[in-house]
Amino acid sequence: MKYALRSLGFVLLFASAALGQSPGNRSYVGEDVYVASGQQVHNATCIFCSVQVEGDLTGRVFVLFGSLNVTGHVEKGATVIGGNAVVDSQARIGGDTTVLGGNAVYESDESFGGSAYVLGGHLSHVPLAHGQVSSHPRLSLSPLFSVLLGVLVLVLLSALLVPGVRRRITVNQTS
Repeated sequence: MKYALRSLGFVLLFASAALGQSPGNRSYVGEDVYVASGQQVHNATCIFCSVQVEGDLTGRVFVLFGSLNVTGHVEKGATVIGGNAVVDSQARIGGDTTVLGGNAVYESDESFGGSAYVLGGHLSHVPLAHGQVSSHPRLSLSPLFSVLLGVLVLVLLSALLVPGVRRRITVNQTS
């Protein structure tokens, strides 16, 4: 188990370092990412920190154990694991938005160009004006459902990984 956690940590660090090698990308561990108004960045990856987007992000944003605050524009999708996402009324995320283990708050339906999924938290928004209907699905699964889903996954994994108890059959050979 300790080896698996250590391996996962190295994979995350190397993945963020690889993304950070490309020009126009920002990848940090433990240091917040800030995209100022009028500034343009391609991708943003943040582990154990937060991302604040006031300018333009032409790619995707990924946050692990931090928060995402958008008052500008994110052209593609956003993923937040173990944190919260807040999208201002004038902000826009062009692709799908996924929040695992946190909450998402948005002020207008136009804030999301794609679907919004929240697992293990709540999806909060200002009601749509004049009875408009959301064109993309908005899904929020409560923390209780997430815990039950996690327990189910652990039970299934333990059934697959733990070897079954086998009975030894003893044969008496008396001749």
